[in-house]
Amino acid sequence: MQQNPTAGERSGIAIDALSGLLIFATLVMALIDTFDLAVLALPATLTAWAFVLLEYLRLNRKQRIQISALCAIGAAFTSWAWSQGSDARLIDLLGEHLKLAMLLAAVNFIRLSTRLAPATDTPGPRSFLLTLGGMHLFSSVANFSSMLLVGEQIKRKGTLSPLSQIILARGFSLAIMWSPFLSILPLVLEQVPGADLYSIYPFSAALAVIGLLLTFVDVRHRHNDEYRHYSGYPMTLGTLLLPLCLISTILLVAWIWPHLPTVGAVSLLAILTPLLLLTLRSGPLQATSRVIEHVTQRLADTRAEISLFLSAGFLAAGVKACIAAGLIDLPFTHTDATVASMVMVSIVVLAYLGIHQFALVAICAGLLADVTTAPTLMAIAYIVATSVSMSGSTFSGVNFILQARFACPARSLLTNNLNYSVMMLVAASLLIYLMQYMGVR
Repeated sequence: MQQNPTAGERSGIAIDALSGLLIFATLVMALIDTFDLAVLALPATLTAWAFVLLEYLRLNRKQRIQISALCAIGAAFTSWAWSQGSDARLIDLLGEHLKLAMLLAAVNFIRLSTRLAPATDTPGPRSFLLTLGGMHLFSSVANFSSMLLVGEQIKRKGTLSPLSQIILARGFSLAIMWSPFLSILPLVLEQVPGADLYSIYPFSAALAVIGLLLTFVDVRHRHNDEYRHYSGYPMTLGTLLLPLCLISTILLVAWIWPHLPTVGAVSLLAILTPLLLLTLRSGPLQATSRVIEHVTQRLADTRAEISLFLSAGFLAAGVKACIAAGLIDLPFTHTDATVASMVMVSIVVLAYLGIHQFALVAICAGLLADVTTAPTLMAIAYIVATSVSMSGSTFSGVNFILQARFACPARSLLTNNLNYSVMMLVAASLLIYLMQYMGVR
């Protein structure tokens, strides 16, 4: 016999539905504004922040503290700028990261069309390599849900072995380097003046390959026994076809229409693709029903990421208002390989101490926007810092999932990734200096 929902459960269902509709309205209005079809940034910003306020108490304590601190510091900088005659509008400051909130909401729809299917395989090195490669490609569009889906398949006795931890953490964090469906690449393209997708891509993709090679060396050196007998979850080509097609489509769109906003193209494709696939599989009525169900029941799950991005954007906008008013002098008058490397390492260190890497990147990109004379170098620095922080910091979303869902000890996660983090920072610094030597700006 099915029990009726309690008052608390009914309240949660109602909040999910209202929050989902608010952020879906934000998504639609921001998309229309991004493609210059109508000026809707103001109402989109209002609905986005209404979503944040409605969901605030449903965030965990650490998230509330971090978001409150970002908003408070942003308000302090804004007040300082206004007191010195700045004409910055509050609605513009609050909408600094509106397009990124749009992207996060849009990408959430991809989970409607992602399916896992295992390929037949036997334990051993091949199983590890195929599972790592599959996780890397699958997570490039499935985002954090990939960790849960794959993690459930490779956990043993309720937890993950060191190699399984590496597959989830590094497979996902290295996809950050090149996937426009994950947050950092669109953030960099949006916030770093002069950053271009095709200028960044060869170097970020190369670093992803370097990261996978360093992971292979690390595994052979420290976990060789488990590596030789590893039983993983290799995926079929059908599972990996969706991410490959989506990424190829975005690159093709960016090549054919270089002036089209990348964040808008990614968001639109992230919505239309699952809608089309659901329609082909189940028909238009069932597809529409699934989308409505997703909006009213699952879209509110983006609360943490969207709240963090909007509050970090508000802080960055407040700092930029102070810089524009001549109240803050930057330590740099231009950017080069040395500045990029210093910023990259600083972000990783602060992320290891508990500050969210996306907030750090947003703040640094905002602070240095007016003096960024080497946008590609800075973009690579921000991307690498985010990737290394996600896999290595015990405070990152990736490692929170490993700790909370799969009972992986924080100490084990830290020691498992520390050597890799240092090697990646060294490799990235060398590449950044090589890029400068090659004349890349």
